Amino acid sequence: MSLSPDSEITLAKDQTVRLKEGAIAKLDSASSVRIVGDLKVDVPQPSKQQLQLDATTASKESPTFTRYTVFNTASFGSGTVVTGWNFDLSDPTRPTVQRCYYEQVLDKGVAATQTIAIDGSPRRPSALNKLTFDFDGAVANCIWFSGT
Repeated sequence: MSLSPDSEITLAKDQTVRLKEGAIAKLDSASSVRIVGDLKVDVPQPSKQQLQLDATTASKESPTFTRYTVFNTASFGSGTVVTGWNFDLSDPTRPTVQRCYYEQVLDKGVAATQTIAIDGSPRRPSALNKLTFDFDGAVANCIWFSGT
């Protein structure tokens, strides 16, 4: 389905939109979505067991663990674009920092990585750094957090 550039879609009160499982809804990269009302964002979070909140250090002090990272990946060229969303335990609704990097496996257990963007801003490497991948294409594959 295509809409003209100035189109608007409005849902009636209590109306929902569902897609069949596995279906994909895509927007033109120049389009925008404005949501008025409640929005539920389903961000993966580690379980209490994974966080080991009751664990202590050898000196019996409280744990030093204060954050976790959710990784999102997209295949790109001969490697993968990985975006990490870092969350603090005190606010699991919005990442404190996001890092996107290109990773290429070189051998079993060996990979090369290159940071390509932080918090949505590309970090172009020095001209002396000869990249083996399309930098702009890789940055376009970063998956930035879009929750509330």
